[in-house]
Amino acid sequence: MKAIKEFKTFHYLTGFFILSVLFCFPQAISSVFADEAETSAAQAVQATPSAGMEGSKLADITSEIRLGHEDWEKMQRAVHETVERNLVGRKFVEVYGPLGTGVQCVPLDTYAIPSWASVDMLGEGGDAIHTLKRDIAHIPLIYKDFWLYWRDIEAGKKCETPLDISPAVGAAVAAAAREDDLIFNGMPEMGMAGLLNANGRNILKLSDWSVIGNGFQDVVSAVEKLRGLGFVPPYALVVSPRLYALLHKVYERTGKLEIDGVKELVKGGVHQSPVFKKDVALVVAAGRQNLDLAVGTNFKVEYWGPQDLNHRFRVVGSSVLRIKCPQAICTLE
Repeated sequence: MKAIKEFKTFHYLTGFFILSVLFCFPQAISSVFADEAETSAAQAVQATPSAGMEGSKLADITSEIRLGHEDWEKMQRAVHETVERNLVGRKFVEVYGPLGTGVQCVPLDTYAIPSWASVDMLGEGGDAIHTLKRDIAHIPLIYKDFWLYWRDIEAGKKCETPLDISPAVGAAVAAAAREDDLIFNGMPEMGMAGLLNANGRNILKLSDWSVIGNGFQDVVSAVEKLRGLGFVPPYALVVSPRLYALLHKVYERTGKLEIDGVKELVKGGVHQSPVFKKDVALVVAAGRQNLDLAVGTNFKVEYWGPQDLNHRFRVVGSSVLRIKCPQAICTLE
């Protein structure tokens, strides 16, 4: 009897142990496999970079230009000096600004011809200077692109040869000429008038400047016209290259060049511009009250972007001519 009880007790303990093992073992197995799976996934993530990380790395590589600081400063300085040397309009038109790259328009006020100031004891009368009309002038971008090649940049770094910035200088010349073209000829498709075609300007007949003295007399007539309307000096004269050359003749028996007499009349300077499309002379009463050049940003070099390992740059600026009193302009045509 005792043996039977011991057998039953052993049987019950053995069954309980087997059931416990069967119940706990699958959970242990599953947790082990789960840990291994998570470890494998983490290792896979570390071994393989994400698409976003890889794209960012490639973008950094392709946008890196590795242009030396000295070369960059040299290029900016050359562009600034070239633009300053070639611009004609800014030599006598006052600048309003720079206003900032993001400024896209400015007010354009039109005023009447100058009038006398009032004189009385109590200051009760007199006409105040006021705007006859206000418009909005849009400030366009003026730009010219150029390339610097990857091999040239690398050669300059490794062989210590100077970087050739001739393309930047050429782009600066083109940009300066384009601004002058806008100042003198305007852009009708954008509603921009130039000094040579502004409505309301004074127009006189141009004589034959190949005859000695005619150029001087024409400038005298234009100055008399502007002075009679009340526009004060300084006056500036701009002519086509051919007319400028014709002024360099000895004036009668004085031993002086004709242009020397002209310079005594127009203290704002005598200039020539290649953007004049025909023989025409322009005399203008320079002064902020009559006209100015609203500048968003002065010309500078900006990086455009990479292509085929080469690098594209842009000489860019923004400006617009504001003619406030067109009667201050006189053209000889």
